[in-house]
Amino acid sequence: MRSGLIITNLFPNPVEPARGIFVWQETHRLRERYDLKVMAPLPWVPSSLREIRKFAHHAAPLREEREGIEVHHPRHIVIPRYFRFLYGPLLYLALLPLMRQLTKERRPDFIIGHYAFPDGYAAVKLGKKLGIPVLVKARGSDINLFTRSWLRRRLTLWTLRKAQQVVAVSQALKDKMISLGIDGDKVAVVRNGLDGTRFRKMDKSECRAKLELEQEPYTFLFIGYLRDIKGVLCMLQAFRAIPVMERMKARLVIIGEGELQDEVALRIKRFGMSGQVRLHPPVPHSEVPEWMGACDCLLLPSLMEGYPNVLVEALASNRPVIASRVGGIPEIVVDGHTGKLIPPEDPWRLTDAMMEMMNGFEFNEAAAAASGRGWDSVATEMSELIQGMLPKEEAV
Repeated sequence: MRSGLIITNLFPNPVEPARGIFVWQETHRLRERYDLKVMAPLPWVPSSLREIRKFAHHAAPLREEREGIEVHHPRHIVIPRYFRFLYGPLLYLALLPLMRQLTKERRPDFIIGHYAFPDGYAAVKLGKKLGIPVLVKARGSDINLFTRSWLRRRLTLWTLRKAQQVVAVSQALKDKMISLGIDGDKVAVVRNGLDGTRFRKMDKSECRAKLELEQEPYTFLFIGYLRDIKGVLCMLQAFRAIPVMERMKARLVIIGEGELQDEVALRIKRFGMSGQVRLHPPVPHSEVPEWMGACDCLLLPSLMEGYPNVLVEALASNRPVIASRVGGIPEIVVDGHTGKLIPPEDPWRLTDAMMEMMNGFEFNEAAAAASGRGWDSVATEMSELIQGMLPKEEAV
């Protein structure tokens, strides 16, 4: 069995079990075809900051085993704000000693770097140093957002050009890379998968009863990080703009945490919506299907996206969505059939879409089913690309 190394900061750990769950799903399926090890680096945290909740990851172990896969969590230095272009070189230096140790045990036949920069950059540097082919998988903000900085853009483009294979999670992301100067023939599109055994149509009343939610109000649901890029403040503004008598017939459940968490809580209180808007801490991914089943409509008013799995999961649960027309979202949502697509940063259009949903939406189950596929299909496509990187005499 061929061996491979996965390098990614998007991976679960005991402190953050839901982090990068989509990367775990893919890795878990690839493990059936390859002997894999994972480097999932975490930022080093000074002792003076370790009591702050957002730095809780410092408690993750340096090494763990996850369902038979050896996972390492080496620490690396990050210098925020003006020095983010150094994340790639610093990550490479942090991973190099561990890479040398792992290569002594068994030299990997290939490396996969999830996220173009800094993970992909470090993966390519390690691959070039040790003569190992590298596949870099871009996922969204690494291309759409971080390339706005010219230094990070140069390092990201170097990464994509030097990698043996590049993968995008959506056609929109591939088009963006082409617009930045990457050869389109080098970029394959491999969309994310779905665990269809867990995300399926469920009885709404049963789900609400299990979650101790009232049965009556029309329920909008948001699940994700509370960041500007997710449009959460726009979402609150849009919900508040629903006429009072109509808004009293609805509620908004927000599940997540992030830098806007305190601001979201403050606005809920200031707007007098504590009885209608519920701010809930993150839940394990294993509990997300019940929340999908309990809602009437999922909201994702992001400013930019790659290929958000939360939409695929909602559609598999037979729940319509309202989402921004950005990135790979139009490749998932069929406007007017499985949900409503709106312009980003437009609270008034979002308000209108929410009111339309509350007045009744005819959900097209066949169109929704077409947007989902299993993780085994993803593993098959990724495996074909991996085999294409190996020397012909080594391909299996």
